[in-house]
Amino acid sequence: MPRQRDHKAEYARRLARAFAQGLSRSQARGHARPDEAPLRPAKPKDAERIEAAYKDMRRTGSLTKAAKTHGISPERLRREVKAQGLAERSGRGWRFTDTRARQMPVLTSGEVVEVKLAGYDQAALNGAHLNAAWQFVRTNDRDLLAPFVGQSVTDTAGNSYPLETDPNALHAIAATGEAFHEIYRLIV
Repeated sequence: MPRQRDHKAEYARRLARAFAQGLSRSQARGHARPDEAPLRPAKPKDAERIEAAYKDMRRTGSLTKAAKTHGISPERLRREVKAQGLAERSGRGWRFTDTRARQMPVLTSGEVVEVKLAGYDQAALNGAHLNAAWQFVRTNDRDLLAPFVGQSVTDTAGNSYPLETDPNALHAIAATGEAFHEIYRLIV
């Protein structure tokens, strides 16, 4: 005859071991709260999947769809997004609060400068400017640069860099071989 398990006693022992280690009840159950450390830290490869899911979530606006697309449970993605301060709930949707620094080249004052930009919004503005500048160099369509006249980006130290909109300066930058980068790096 199979052995009968005493689930209630097993659960009590599990909680007692966790309390002896200084863990909370939710950590003992294996479902740590967002402000608590999980018992097992995320694997590095999982961090890449979570980042990819977050980018997809930002693009689509749907946490569940982004999580399922990248093979992560929606609960886990929600916990990671909240724990890292990337977004917070606002009504039925999400308000993105990603303030991580990103290192990007900035076209300013007739040169390319590597800068650590403060937050997603600054990086998105700079990325749009880089794309428009690259398109301008290929097509000579000045209308591509019009939205960036008078615009600037701010780095993590608070320094402001006006975005280059002078056609001659952009052609000079392109002629020097300074590459127009399309990818930016997150600074951890």
